[in-house]
Amino acid sequence: MDIPKVSMLLGVIDPYHSIYDKDGIFRCKAYLFWNLSVKGEVVFKWTDDMSIDHGFIDEDHKKLIDIANRVVQLNHPNRHAEELKQTIRELYDYVKYHFEREEAFMEEIQYPNAGAHHEKHESIVKEMNHYLTTSHHMGEMLENFRLLMNKWVLHHIMDEDMQLHDFIGSGKPPQ
Repeated sequence: MDIPKVSMLLGVIDPYHSIYDKDGIFRCKAYLFWNLSVKGEVVFKWTDDMSIDHGFIDEDHKKLIDIANRVVQLNHPNRHAEELKQTIRELYDYVKYHFEREEAFMEEIQYPNAGAHHEKHESIVKEMNHYLTTSHHMGEMLENFRLLMNKWVLHHIMDEDMQLHDFIGSGKPPQ
């Protein structure tokens, strides 16, 4: 299955993030994709193969995707900027909350890559802080958060968190 055909079936997949698994097999269905709605809005979509633990981590990820979708839906001329700011703040707060829970779980199960994973979390929070403090207008902040959510889901959930999923399943450290 080539990327253009997959893109036509699922939505738009960023070709830069067309990631192959360790055996060289294209894992498009395992990656979040942009689903273009009728109105042309970009919406995040959860797929079952994004699942990490079938528990609180997945529920947190689903809630984060839900909040991100609300941010996107608020980008309309008839919406008040304050509502958008509040929703972005909710996203920011929930990301931090989720990272704390995920890291506590990693400690509990003695996940060997917990330190490196924590550094990735710190990087995401730092990037969010940067966008919150340097965006010149709400449209710029919204676009920055869209890009960050895409990056966070594509890279963080489907690469970093998937390593945690593999460890949970096998008890073996990621390669």
